Amino acid sequence: MLVDILMLFAGPVAKQAVGDIRQWAQKKAEEQKDHIEQALLKAHHRALEKICGYCQGTPEWEGTQPQILARINQLKQDGEVILGMVEAGQSPGVEGGLGQPQQQEIAKQLTQRLEQEHQWLREAPPVLVRAFQGLYLPMLVHYFRLEIKYNDVVFRTLAHDLLTEIGGKVGNIDREHQQIRVRIDEGVDTFIASCQGLDERFNQVLKTLKGTSPVPADFSAFIQEKTQEFFGREFVFEEIQKFCHKQAKGYFIIEAEPGVGKSALLAQYVQQTGCLAYFNILSENRTSTDDFIKSICAQLISRYGLAYDLPLHPDNTRNGNFLSKLLTEAAAKTDRLVIAVDALDEVDLNTQSPGVNVLYLPATLPNGVYFILTKRPKPLPFVVSAPQQEFDMMSPEYYQANLADIQGFIRYRCQREPIQRWLTAQGVTEAKFTEVLAENSENNFMYLKYVLDDIEKWDIEKGKYADLNLANLPKGLEQYYEQHWQRMGMMTKPLPRTKLKIIYLLSKTRKPVSCDLLAYFAEEDPLTVQDVLDEWEQFLRHLSVENEEVYSIYHKSFQDFLFNKRTVQKAGISLRDIEQAIADNLWEDLYGKDENN
Repeated sequence: MLVDILMLFAGPVAKQAVGDIRQWAQKKAEEQKDHIEQALLKAHHRALEKICGYCQGTPEWEGTQPQILARINQLKQDGEVILGMVEAGQSPGVEGGLGQPQQQEIAKQLTQRLEQEHQWLREAPPVLVRAFQGLYLPMLVHYFRLEIKYNDVVFRTLAHDLLTEIGGKVGNIDREHQQIRVRIDEGVDTFIASCQGLDERFNQVLKTLKGTSPVPADFSAFIQEKTQEFFGREFVFEEIQKFCHKQAKGYFIIEAEPGVGKSALLAQYVQQTGCLAYFNILSENRTSTDDFIKSICAQLISRYGLAYDLPLHPDNTRNGNFLSKLLTEAAAKTDRLVIAVDALDEVDLNTQSPGVNVLYLPATLPNGVYFILTKRPKPLPFVVSAPQQEFDMMSPEYYQANLADIQGFIRYRCQREPIQRWLTAQGVTEAKFTEVLAENSENNFMYLKYVLDDIEKWDIEKGKYADLNLANLPKGLEQYYEQHWQRMGMMTKPLPRTKLKIIYLLSKTRKPVSCDLLAYFAEEDPLTVQDVLDEWEQFLRHLSVENEEVYSIYHKSFQDFLFNKRTVQKAGISLRDIEQAIADNLWEDLYGKDENN
């Protein structure tokens, strides 16, 4: 059966004979690689969640809920055993792959075994047996498809192997990867379309599996950037699932300090689930309540076919009333409506009425509506009667889970040749390096990204990174910023005032700004400004807006470092002088109101 699923992955990509594709799939299945097994196990759990949701919407649910939940939990606990049965399943007419007769036969055989053995489906309510037989296989294939597409480790391993072993060569790898992702959808969607439903509701569930819901266009580039090399965080996703399963509606609030990976986590969740989403992005000046209301309302109207015209009338974004109305109407059309909102702490509260919830988030929610929120651990105006759970990612309870993710990511990056060369030059084992770097990181992924990127530059820019060794790796994100600040010559005597002025001017912009405009404010030559921007590239967000290259500070943690009192004093910077360098007629638009006037 695993062979058949891998053939769905390979078939639309490689145009070789079916026998060659099956031979490749057979080899991959026999390798029993951990990441493939884990991807299947995740798909198994998510398929069972969907089956449980289907059962909840049937008339039989009220009288059989305890039995169904008990069987579902048992199926989850014994996932590896059940997947062993799935992998061993043989479809008749193997050369035909997973056609409709084949998938029905495998599903039937699997259901019979689960009814005969253990306590999985033996004497289970008929609604669960029917749902399992009809839904499990397409669900498993669909969610395995998502794991293949969006788990970078799984995808790159399979895709590279497929391209080299069947395709014979690897050309433009990024283009090849994009084409593979599209063709995976085509192959899996064709398979799902061939599955026959039990009733209209069942068919609707299958219909929602076809393709993956597109992420909001405004955030597609941001989500793609944030999910590159995403790693781990399964313990957070599991807690989200538990909350949504336990509560009929509510707010799940993820809290953590800067750099831990809240935005990346939420981007991954959105990419995998296709839920509605809004990302507050300070570096793009996307932090207004009005923008949030417009975006989410438009997504609700489009996704659920609500009878309202777009763009919205301005009256509908002045408070949260219209949003609440749309949530009620949309909830009536689906079993579960999830909206992910990132970085509540970056919302500009001046863009909404005083004394109301941040972003006008509703105090009450219709059943089936869930908000997944992220924020720093700082107080915000948010009072609701709907169920809510605050989830502290860095709680001691999750220390081992965080550490495992950090160590796993380090080991993953250690496979790159530049880091291997650095380890050899330092005479350090991968195990020792992983141990030290994980401890120094303080479980901060932003720290890891910066340090590992620096190590990869080591043999290219040895002059700048000559002192980079295991003994002097910085401890924590702030110390990394301090060390890099010194490495870039920002504290040499005399102070590099031109560099300092340019960086601090950029840090105070509320919108991405072009090199020419920054040069105008700094009263410096554009070439000088561009040199500084290039030098600090790793800390900047670089965008193309209306055919113009614009820049902003990448992460708020670096902005916090710049305005740390100690940093300002060491830099010999007068923030007032910086502010006075900005033209008054552009102050409010580009930099916000001058609080001193």
